[in-house]
Amino acid sequence: MLLTFGFANAQCYINDYSTNKRALKVDGDYAISYSSNKRLYKFDGDYLIDYSTNKRLLKSDGEYIIRYSDNKRIGKLDGSYLISYSSNKRIAKLDCPGRRSALAAAAYFLY
Repeated sequence: MLLTFGFANAQCYINDYSTNKRALKVDGDYAISYSSNKRLYKFDGDYLIDYSTNKRLLKSDGEYIIRYSDNKRIGKLDGSYLISYSSNKRIAKLDCPGRRSALAAAAYFLY
């Protein structure tokens, strides 16, 4: 007897911290603009890739988000929040805290 298990992709939302409005939706391997419903970014392992150009933008290194082009820290994951590395201020609230949400939020708000 062959057993198969189906997994549904959970959708997670990313809110702008200052306005508390939804900005992005993380759905499977993609980050999607909440307002236009267009794919903006794609996840590839520890990297975040621009959907239209297929260029690596960011990577994660533990709790830090690092810009791929110059290897500089731009953000930090702190529980349910993305914090700007340079100003130490909360930038985004993550419905589903984790590396993927933090990468997408950093690309949208800090890149």
